[in-house]
Amino acid sequence: MRNISFDNPYWLILAIPLVLAVVIPFIISANKDNRSRGWIASLVLHIVISLAVTLAAAGLTYTAIMTRTKVYIVADVSHSTEQKLDDIDAYIQQIADSMPSNSRLGIVCFGRDSVILTSSGGEIKSVREAVVDKSGTNIAGALDTASTYFSEGELKRIVLITDGCDTASDGSVISAVERLKAKNIKLDAVYVDSNLEAGSGEVQISDALYTGATYLGYKTELKLLIEAGSDSEVVVDLYAKSADAELYEKLDTAATRIEAGVNIVSFNLPTDVAGTFDYKATVSASGDISDKNNEIYLTQSISGKRKILLVSGSDTDAVAVMSLYSQQAEVDPYVVAGNRKSVPYTVEELSEYDEIILSNVDIRDIANVGAFIDSVDIVVSQFGKSLITIGDLQMQNKDDEAFRKLEELLPISFGNANKDEKLYTIILDVSRSMNDTNQLNIAKDAATKLVSILNDEDSVIYLPFAGKVLLEEGWKPMKLGDIVDFEGATEGMTYREWIYREIREAQPYQGTLIGAALEQAYLHTKDLNFGESQVMIISDGLSYSHENEDSVELARKMREEANITVSAISIISNDPQNMLPAIAEAGGGDHYHVSSSTNISELVFATIADELTDSIIEKKTPVKIVSYRDDTLKGIISISDVNGFVNSKAKADAVTVLSVPYEKSETTTVDVPLYAYRDHGNGRISSFTSSVSGKWLNGWSNTEKSKFFANVLDTNTPEERIDRPFDVNVIYGGDHSTIEILPSNVNPRAKATFELTYLGEVVESGSMTFDRNRYYAEIDTPELGKYGVKITYTYGTHSFDAETYFNVSYHPEYDSFTTYDIADLYNMTRSVSSVWKDGNVDLSVNKDEVATYKYSFAIPLLIMAVALLVIDIFIRKTPWRDIVHFFGKLKRKGESKK
Repeated sequence: MRNISFDNPYWLILAIPLVLAVVIPFIISANKDNRSRGWIASLVLHIVISLAVTLAAAGLTYTAIMTRTKVYIVADVSHSTEQKLDDIDAYIQQIADSMPSNSRLGIVCFGRDSVILTSSGGEIKSVREAVVDKSGTNIAGALDTASTYFSEGELKRIVLITDGCDTASDGSVISAVERLKAKNIKLDAVYVDSNLEAGSGEVQISDALYTGATYLGYKTELKLLIEAGSDSEVVVDLYAKSADAELYEKLDTAATRIEAGVNIVSFNLPTDVAGTFDYKATVSASGDISDKNNEIYLTQSISGKRKILLVSGSDTDAVAVMSLYSQQAEVDPYVVAGNRKSVPYTVEELSEYDEIILSNVDIRDIANVGAFIDSVDIVVSQFGKSLITIGDLQMQNKDDEAFRKLEELLPISFGNANKDEKLYTIILDVSRSMNDTNQLNIAKDAATKLVSILNDEDSVIYLPFAGKVLLEEGWKPMKLGDIVDFEGATEGMTYREWIYREIREAQPYQGTLIGAALEQAYLHTKDLNFGESQVMIISDGLSYSHENEDSVELARKMREEANITVSAISIISNDPQNMLPAIAEAGGGDHYHVSSSTNISELVFATIADELTDSIIEKKTPVKIVSYRDDTLKGIISISDVNGFVNSKAKADAVTVLSVPYEKSETTTVDVPLYAYRDHGNGRISSFTSSVSGKWLNGWSNTEKSKFFANVLDTNTPEERIDRPFDVNVIYGGDHSTIEILPSNVNPRAKATFELTYLGEVVESGSMTFDRNRYYAEIDTPELGKYGVKITYTYGTHSFDAETYFNVSYHPEYDSFTTYDIADLYNMTRSVSSVWKDGNVDLSVNKDEVATYKYSFAIPLLIMAVALLVIDIFIRKTPWRDIVHFFGKLKRKGESKK
């Protein structure tokens, strides 16, 4: 198809004035003398020149539309399509048969590299003849290579035949497709189903699960993930060699039957010698289709003893704990009894330890205790460290932020843990007799301190009394943390705050009727559904009338009929009738005597709180094994009695291994955890509620102690040894991999560098890029073998090094069980081309696909006009007879030559 057009057709109008401008002067100047053949020829030349200029100005264009097509088939002949080469040949033949008559076909085959199998228009060959590196699939490289074989003046087309497997998987194929589009190269794709057929005999080792860095004497397990297309009999061999050895030696063999799908074959890795060891695992099976993926390599580093940070409350306790672990670990002891001693508290400092032990210590004696608890939280959850608490941490019934933060981490709750909706009824004597010698202020102080040691979830009834019970609002039990709407209460006031205010503003009243107050407490609590109910009377014991016998009998009735415990605090009183001690004895509670204001201290009321809640239980108690199969009890059949423990309650997500019975009342006994643990992120937190030092474990033999606490240490040891404040990950991605570090505390001013070694030689190094919460670097990993990565992380004067190894056992190309489908090709080509599944590719040319070639005559026309102008001048300046004579002479000369 051909066509003549004008770029500026409106310039054709120029022809009229130009021709008139030429013809009119010629006509005016015409006469008999000058109208000759030369004059006529000049006129004609001027007219032709005018038309040539007009056509040049109008942009005379000649358009030729061509339909010749050049097609290159880009065929994937990598390892993943090796079983489908006959299908690929068939697809190529189908495409060749469907080619238009005026087209030419070429074939490019590719794996990791690309080669021309058939030049454009050449003889079609089988793709089996192509020699390429089959260990990878570089689709982007193959497309870019094929795009260079096209020329201008032809329709360009590529047909990609592949299973969609690409080694890079980094978006490079999408970029290559966009480059083809920019070059006007049409792309079609044919999907080859290279996935294994069901029931195939293929067997491979897909992955190895193990700990890359562990501890001397700490048993670790290697789990090999073996995939099979069908049920198979396999032999799995494990080989090992030390870092300085040259050859692998067989370590173990497992002959087993595996099922179709994913199977796990396990081996124990020896850890009896420190050092770095390389391992190789192989699998063999009869009928295995491919041997490319039947072995895997790994490296494990074994360090020396574990390192423990011990924070203890006394030298005696520290020595007792250290004696348990001196053979298994390096113990770094800190004794902080009452001196606010500084211990390692930053993440950077704590990351050097494998386990942290708190034993019989008040953590408030630790300087920077808040930062210490926060850092413990991080190193346990992120780096897999462990926290172990032993004995009494003195955190029962304490209202302290540090204790709250610690208790959130622990597997148990201390203090009021076994309250089961416990109710406290506080009866405060505000009679006039209490106003002598400052008793009332001391009583208020006692009541206030008693309320302060209770938790927000504790329910309380507050009953001030004199000749009668004075405060009706207090008769209804409420949780101390609830918001009250009593008359006179400020907005948002809690019940605890309301009681504080009422105690503070209480004034002395006439009369003292202890029995009446006790009776009101009984009437308002006997039918309430609480697991435990306790009453505390705070008074001088001087009643308004002789009511001691009635009050004592009422207390006994409360104990026997309603299971309400009654205790009493005598405030600076001789109490000649001993009413309060008698009430406490009849009510099954305790009696306390305060002789002066100096007795009202945290120590006294912590003791009261312990009695109220039974925080410390000191009596011989049998131990119950709850989880017989737990690793903590490995080698242990029975556990001896303990002589004391801290009352607590296991949290919902805790695993209780040992427990002891706690008698809450004459009719109620609950199991209290003696040893329990819970997972916290990557690590573990455990609590032993008895004590290594003192008399609580006197019933345990030394062998019993050593065995149990050795198991505690082993089961709490992190799976992986990390001694720096960041995680290191290597993400293998074929020819390229990514190394990244995840710092515990992100510091954008920090610097991270890496050094990559291959077979012991440094092959790459540089700085790592900071991106939000990580540092990363892309590294080249094209070869099989062992790589080492050394990381240096620096900020300020701090510098931390980390070294890890990873092995590339086989290229992803050889993973026979990775599946691909036609959607992968659609994603790669981004729907800019047709994707075919059966090879029947339609190569017909659409009208919008033809190649168009335009030829502009502007320059030739202008050249012609100039040439004609020169001829015109020659004609006008030369007599016609001379022109005739000249051309006649040329004619005769030509004839004579013939």
